[in-house]
Amino acid sequence: MAGGRLRRLSCLSTYTIGLLLGVFLHNVAASGGKQVIHKKVGDSVEISSNLPTEGVSRAVWKYGDSKVADQSLDVIENNPFQARMQFNNVNFSLTIRDLTLQDSGDFSFISSANDKQRPTVFITLEVHEPISKKPDLNSTISKPDSKGVCTVYLECRAASHSNISYTWTVGKETYEGHRLEHKITLQDGDTTFTCTASNVVSEMSAKETVTCRNNTDLVPSEGKFPLQWILGVAGGGLLLIIIIIIASVCLSKRRWSGGSDSNELTVYADISDFSPEVSTSADSKPCSLYDTIENKARPGQTMPQTIYDKIQIERMRKASVSPYQEVS
Repeated sequence: MAGGRLRRLSCLSTYTIGLLLGVFLHNVAASGGKQVIHKKVGDSVEISSNLPTEGVSRAVWKYGDSKVADQSLDVIENNPFQARMQFNNVNFSLTIRDLTLQDSGDFSFISSANDKQRPTVFITLEVHEPISKKPDLNSTISKPDSKGVCTVYLECRAASHSNISYTWTVGKETYEGHRLEHKITLQDGDTTFTCTASNVVSEMSAKETVTCRNNTDLVPSEGKFPLQWILGVAGGGLLLIIIIIIASVCLSKRRWSGGSDSNELTVYADISDFSPEVSTSADSKPCSLYDTIENKARPGQTMPQTIYDKIQIERMRKASVSPYQEVS
């Protein structure tokens, strides 16, 4: 019995020591692990080692392999951040303003305290471009099947940012990815799909509401038309223009051919070619309208020589007493 108890105590002690050692090693790894800071373009960031400041005799910041700040020299000239960096000589932190995407990188803090070298602290700065506008959301819905179920196809795209994740929300359900295929029924009514595009510093959402109907057959979402629809409308318009042009050309040719007779006569030509029926002698010839009027006179009767003469003669008037000759 005593031997069994000793064996159990020995196993318990070994387990306890192992557990404590594991916790200790975990804390060391955590304290010596790399810290990551996420910031947006245009932000400011303060980078701190989070180490005690008492008795520090040496404090140096590096960005990659380049020294950017030193306790004894303050900010190093010609560093990658130039006038945007500030070094705090009390708590040994770095402050960088107006961050850009190019500022992303690894920082390391090397220090000594009480004449002893302390563990180096590694910090990674990641600068991200924020999502500034809603993502583009496109959807189509199929015709309901025999069971009254429609299939909705959705796609969500944000501007060309890096490390963007997409989340869909449909009622109480959530899905991942920039594409989604979801089924709804005729009884569901209006169904709202919400797409959220996000990165570690920002997020934007877009919504689309669709309804399963009997007259739906891959209908695009409101305000969005597929490319084949646009091409079809453009092709129909072009065909209509061609038909109008051909009809106009044919009509113009018909008018031109109908009026191209070389013997075509004007109104004046028809009148001047008229031959009077009064005379049938060989000396008769085509005459003008005025000649026709003149040839209508009967034998023994003096008729006016012009239209104006006829008008004057038919007018009842007294003899002129003017010394001037009257113009007929």
